[in-house]
Amino acid sequence: LNIAKFNRNSLAGSYVSSEQPSIIDDLSIRSGFYGAPTVCAVFGPKNFLYSVADAFCCAENMALAATELGLASCLIARGEETFDNEPGAALLKEWRIPDGYVARCFVLLGYHAGAYPQDKPRRADRSLVVE
Repeated sequence: LNIAKFNRNSLAGSYVSSEQPSIIDDLSIRSGFYGAPTVCAVFGPKNFLYSVADAFCCAENMALAATELGLASCLIARGEETFDNEPGAALLKEWRIPDGYVARCFVLLGYHAGAYPQDKPRRADRSLVVE
């Protein structure tokens, strides 16, 4: 994957995230999966209205179950773009992924090295409760 030619037009800004490292923003990062020992790809039908939402609900449940088992997890988006190339198509064929199915996201699993990140304070006035 040639990151230098990554099309940033679909990003919300000129970077992926100002708070999390990204292989797209920092070419010294060697793995887009942060070196996780286990990467689960979540696939869904390409032409189904709720495919993306269903995949991320599945991924969230996987992350919650991992936490219960004492594992760390991380959800990664942009699954479809990962396999949109010759090597990716070869993997899909090898894995016998049915035609019409695409990767929606990834769930990384492993053990967290170092201190676990702390919650950030909530921004004021970001939600409204209507009674």
